[in-house]
Amino acid sequence: MNRQFAPLLVALATTLLTATAQAAGTAHSLDQAASKLKTPEARAAFNQDMGNTPEPDGFGTHLPAGFTKQAVIAQVAPGQDAARAVLVGVKPWPQRANAYVAIVCVATTDKIAKEETEFRPAQQCDGVDSTSDNPTASQDLVWLGVFERGTDGAPKLIARTEQPLDHGVDWDATNLQAPDNLPADSGKGGSLPEQWLRFDLAPYQLRAGDYAFGVRAGWSVSYSGGGGDFEALYLYRIDGAAIRLVFAQPMMYYRNIAGDWHKDGTRDHDIEDGSNTLSVLPTATNGFRDWQLRQHGGKWRKTFQWSAQDGAYVSR
Repeated sequence: MNRQFAPLLVALATTLLTATAQAAGTAHSLDQAASKLKTPEARAAFNQDMGNTPEPDGFGTHLPAGFTKQAVIAQVAPGQDAARAVLVGVKPWPQRANAYVAIVCVATTDKIAKEETEFRPAQQCDGVDSTSDNPTASQDLVWLGVFERGTDGAPKLIARTEQPLDHGVDWDATNLQAPDNLPADSGKGGSLPEQWLRFDLAPYQLRAGDYAFGVRAGWSVSYSGGGGDFEALYLYRIDGAAIRLVFAQPMMYYRNIAGDWHKDGTRDHDIEDGSNTLSVLPTATNGFRDWQLRQHGGKWRKTFQWSAQDGAYVSR
């Protein structure tokens, strides 16, 4: 699946606006819907879904000089069938000199690889299939890696995930609306995403000179005449030769729910959205900077501190 709305229609009973919405309004035609979205993250997602803006190359599928698909696959996802690789991406990591983050997405079957290559945007890779009876049946297996250029300019792998990504996101403890028909916990820590969308390389500082890098993941929902997008942020750190997850939280949602028809052929659209930003605080716990999720335009806050026992950030 990609960010385009899934073909499965969700019953209108699930489309009631909820108190968790940060902003809501009614647009009297679809071309006015974007103006009702109050958060820039939701507006950007809506414009991409509507085809108003081009799909970004969020994973860097146009590889930097010195990188080849074959070499990245062999090092980041060793032993995998390169013929099933549906996405290989590399991007410079601004917070680490001469460093690059990499992703390899490998379809679980030849059939899925063929379908994704033909019908899915090349800039994304798929997670779980929400229409499947098996909520853990990922269509793509996803690995991450970090490379550094040596003095000779050649990229060298310094760390990678030891297993395909398998951690979910818990939508129960957030201020944001959860995706409709979200399956019960389908992975470690919550529900697995339907799509892996792009790198997030903002400066998420762990401690002096040490940063995490992010991957944005998403879910899409289809309604009769509308739809919605939901996003989460995964953050990873280098731990020796391994890349480990340290944070996974919901970050954005929007819903566009079609309503009454007008005589001129336009239609009302009920709009709601909300988003959070992650801030690095001046305080620290166990040597790692504290982080805080903050509601865009609202008062909701949640602070996360480093847990040495968990090797990750936990809410205070």
